[in-house]
Amino acid sequence: MGSHAAKALQDAGHRVRALVRTPPKLETVTARVGVDLDSLETAEGDIRDADAVTAAVDGCDAVVHAAAVVSIAPAAAIEVSETNFPGAQNVLEAAIEAGCDPVVHVSTGEALFPFRTDPVTVDHPVGTAGGAYPRSKAKSEHLARRYQAQGHGVVIVYPALTIGPGDYGESIQLQPLKLWLTKPIPRSGYTVTMVDVRDVAAVIAASMEAGRGPRRYLMFGHHLTADELLSELQSVTGRDLKSVPAPRALFSIWGRVGDIAHRLGRDLVLTTEAVEYMFNYCAGDNSATEQDTGIVLRPTAESLADAIAWMRDEGYVTAADAGAVP
Repeated sequence: MGSHAAKALQDAGHRVRALVRTPPKLETVTARVGVDLDSLETAEGDIRDADAVTAAVDGCDAVVHAAAVVSIAPAAAIEVSETNFPGAQNVLEAAIEAGCDPVVHVSTGEALFPFRTDPVTVDHPVGTAGGAYPRSKAKSEHLARRYQAQGHGVVIVYPALTIGPGDYGESIQLQPLKLWLTKPIPRSGYTVTMVDVRDVAAVIAASMEAGRGPRRYLMFGHHLTADELLSELQSVTGRDLKSVPAPRALFSIWGRVGDIAHRLGRDLVLTTEAVEYMFNYCAGDNSATEQDTGIVLRPTAESLADAIAWMRDEGYVTAADAGAVP
């Protein structure tokens, strides 16, 4: 998210300064998606370090907060709790104290989970899910909304499952897509809600307008049933992908086994928390976001095709797995 946002901001004519926690990774996750490193300012530090954040924000007109530990693995609970809310608090407080406008906080649909409306809107109440990740994002959401209520120019963006090319940080979205291409797809009553990372980045860049006050942008993208996902994947790859019917109980068992595996250092893709999202995620009403920013969300087929082509070129899947994707 951060690297694509930096590129979108540069493309829109902004000078960008990046707070970099691990400098050796900078070129991997920025230059390779098209960020101009020659014009990119950097400040080394961690969002958990309030002094480093304050120094990084100094002199900036606006701030985008897109940093977090994104994991629903039980083994990551401590790191998630110690990073996400303290980091958000440091960044939002420093940005507002420095008079930045806007201050963009990249939230997540999980901050609103479990959903009380279908479709979900930006007026949805903050969620109460018990996992470490949604809990950390919900606490950050309460803080961001408190600043909004005080009249500060805080913009909150809510992506759902984010896909697309250039996933050099190997996010948690990479493994499910690889699984869909290499194994029979289990079908049941679950859904997938996906948005293109480049569309989210474009909305972030479009929000860089001072003086407009608090705003919220839902970015849930497209809501697909398991059958619709299979159809899209077959269409973009030209392959006769296999699928197998699977009851929800099987996913529940898979999730529980996945929880144990994560504690032993293995990734089985699903956890019990992931299963909850699969069977209880709702569509989102993105229309207000598109109308206000002028960003039209690209079709799911385009996002999948570009993501799969990138995965093939980077060796995550074979050319046979990618099929007819150009």
